[in-house]
Formats: sequence, structure tokens, C-alpha cells
Amino acid sequence: MSHISISPPPVEARSSRSFRRTFGWTVAALLVLCGVFLALGYLQGPKLSSAQVDADAVVASTDQTLRLFVNQSIAPVDSAAVSVEPAAEATASSDGDLVSVQFEQPLDYNTDYTVTVEGVVSPSGGPETTLSYSFTTGEPELYYLDRGVPNDEIIRTGMSSQERSVVFAGEGIQEFVPVGDVVAFTTAAADRTGTLMLANPDTGVSEQVLLPEVGEVADLDATRSGALLGFTISSDDPGPIAAISHTLYTVDLDRGRDVVAVTGLDGEPMRVVGWQFVPGSTTIVAITTESTLVRVDTTKGLVVPLGGYFEFDRVSADGSTVVVNDTRGSAAVTLSDGTEVRLHPSRINGEQPFIGQTDADAAGNLVAKMVLVGESGASFSSILAFDDDDESRILHQTVDDKGAILDFRVSPNNQFVAVEVQPNVSEFDSDEYVMNPRPQSVTTYLVEIATGAVTRSMEGFEAVWR
Repeated sequence: MSHISISPPPVEARSSRSFRRTFGWTVAALLVLCGVFLALGYLQGPKLSSAQVDADAVVASTDQTLRLFVNQSIAPVDSAAVSVEPAAEATASSDGDLVSVQFEQPLDYNTDYTVTVEGVVSPSGGPETTLSYSFTTGEPELYYLDRGVPNDEIIRTGMSSQERSVVFAGEGIQEFVPVGDVVAFTTAAADRTGTLMLANPDTGVSEQVLLPEVGEVADLDATRSGALLGFTISSDDPGPIAAISHTLYTVDLDRGRDVVAVTGLDGEPMRVVGWQFVPGSTTIVAITTESTLVRVDTTKGLVVPLGGYFEFDRVSADGSTVVVNDTRGSAAVTLSDGTEVRLHPSRINGEQPFIGQTDADAAGNLVAKMVLVGESGASFSSILAFDDDDESRILHQTVDDKGAILDFRVSPNNQFVAVEVQPNVSEFDSDEYVMNPRPQSVTTYLVEIATGAVTRSMEGFEAVWR
């Protein structure tokens, strides 16, 4: 009888088979788990994983975007699926796992918004889900000038706070504007010869800008972003006919202190009767001393004429139009193509007002100084009104009609207007400044345009949002 002896497999072989079995079971278990998770994800639908929005930028300019990141790729989303509360116009698009919601207008300051996207679904189908995201918008700082004794003060404050900080204090401040990390301001000697100063509120250091000519320094303006400052210098213009030049200059403070003249259609330094930066850009709009309205691209030096006018009012807060005047009255000129719309205010309580300084936005809405004349013609009311081309309504009126509305500035998002008021015109207590004199008693009120509600007041003027 023969015996067959079977030897056990080597330890290495047994270990290898054991590893393969364990690995196989592990892979199978992971596949099952993945299938479970995929099934759960399919059954639950897409979910919001994170969001991204600049709370300060959405109140400062148009076409700002909220980005919603989803935990998986989704089918295309259109604008009809998006709603915003409080109501705001928005469009939407999607790409992979990203939904982009673009706001068509700046949002309100310090406001809680909720954006909802309905009908979000996986490309392969499955249940529809709703994405929802809430955020609070920011609000800009507000600067203004408070003239007094012994010093004038440039003040920085918040829109919803009574706290105030002195950015700079000094004598004889004619006008000012924040630009970049500093504030620029002008002073003037008795002969109206001006200086241009820069003050850094963080370091307390101030410096004088070396100017290319001697004369009155005025009409300060600056871009909201970056550090491009503009101003005019007015001096005796030698020639066969005595004249005063109002030459327009700029200086990019991010690149140094070189003062550069803005050139006109003829390639020569531009002389202007009024000018302003288009809000949110480095583009300049001006009326030349030859009564030509021009748009100037400061990056390319391109000058585009937009028509003939002789008086400059202001560029709208939304940067769409400029209000100008000629022999036929006031007009709003669209900056993109020069289209002109004549301004005729709607009636207020059945009365036809007379229109003055005006801000006209892209939708044709007006915020304007107006005058209402009494039936006898012996009395009048100085008011600030909002006109939607259907009717005008009063935004602000002085107490007992004793005062006067001196000037106003609309906020960058068209939500508020800062109204400068002299309480009583029968007592004109001028501060007797050489340039830009003002009454010693000027109060600026912040008025909500939608409601006419006064939200706060400040003793001072020249309010600037930054």
C-alpha cells in the first residue's frame, strides 16, 4: 500500500491568499458603502456646501456676484429660479457645482438678505432641492467737514452710528476729499492763491503737493477705488484777451506725486467750467471752457465729445448720466452714447415746481432741489424732491420754510441722500472763507429716499461716502 503525503502550502502562499481575500472583502465593502452614499445623495439631492460674497462690494457697485458652491454637479440653473428677499433684481448661471447669482443694482446698506435658488437637481435627475443663503451687507464710512474755531475738522463716521473721529484738524480748509489712504484738502491765502495738502489719518503726517502753477486750487474729486485725485488750478491766462484758466489736473498717489494735466481734443491742457470722475471708474466727465461736454478715458487719453452745454451740475450716483444746462434748461445726458433727455419735473400736490440741481439715474428717477412758489408769488418753499417721471414727492423741507437747501449728495447705492440745510436764511452768518464760503450754521441730514425718513444729522457739510 502506497502512502501519498501532501505537504501544507508555504506560509507565504497562505498569507498571500488571506491578503487577497481581505482586500477583496474590503473593496467590496467600500463599493457597497459608496453605493449607499451615492444612493443617499441621489435621494436627498444637491446641498449647499459653502458661499462667497463681498458684503462691502455689493452695496458699492453693480454686477456684484454671490457664489454658491454645491456638494455635487448640478443641471443648468436659470434666473427664473432665483429670488432675493428683500426684493432685488438678480440673474443666475451655473457651471458644474457652482451657481453664480449676479445682482443688477447695488444692495441696501446694513441689510439682511436671503437668496433662494429653487429646482436645483443633479444632471442625472433625482429629487429637486432648494438652495438658500443669507448674508448681511456692509455700509460705507461717511466723511464730512465741520468748520469751527480754532480749527476746521474733517470727520469720519458711520451711517448708523453716532461715533465720530477727527481725521484731520487745521485752519482754513476750503474743501476736501478722501483718496486712497489719505485725505486731500485745499487752503487759500487772502489773494486766493491755493495749496493742496495730503493728510494721513493713521500716521498724522501731512504734506504739501508741489503744483505746476500758482493759482486757486479747487474742484477736488477722487476715484472711489485706487488713489487718483483730480482738481483744477485757476490762474491769470496771459493773452490778447484777459481770462482765467481753469486747468484740470490729476495725480495718481499710488505712483507718486507727479501732477499731470488732462489733455483735451486739441492735445492741449484742458480748461473746464466743471468736472467730475464717473463713480466707480477713472473716467472723467467735464464741460470745457469752449462749452463742450466731453468724456475722458484717463487710462488711454481718449477724449469723446458728447454735445454742447455751458453749465455742469453733477454725474449721477450710479454713473450713468450727467446733468448739464444750456439756454433751453436742464438735461440729463447718457454718458455711454450722449443721448439727451430734457428735465421737466412732475407736479407736487398739483403745483408745478422749478427744478434746480439734479441727480438723474439710469431709470430716469430724479433727486432734485426744487422751488415751490406760493399762489401770490410772494412766498416760496425750498425743497428736495424725488421724481419718478410720474409724480414728485418731497424728501426734505426746512422747518416753516425759513431755511434753504444748499446742496445734496446721493449715496453710491441710491438709498440715501445727504441734504445740506441752512436753518434760517434771514440770518446769513457767513464764515467768510476766501473760497467756498458757507453759513456758520449748516446741518446735514441723511434721508432715506424710499421713505423720506431722516436717519441722522451732522453739524457740517460736504458729505462723502467711502
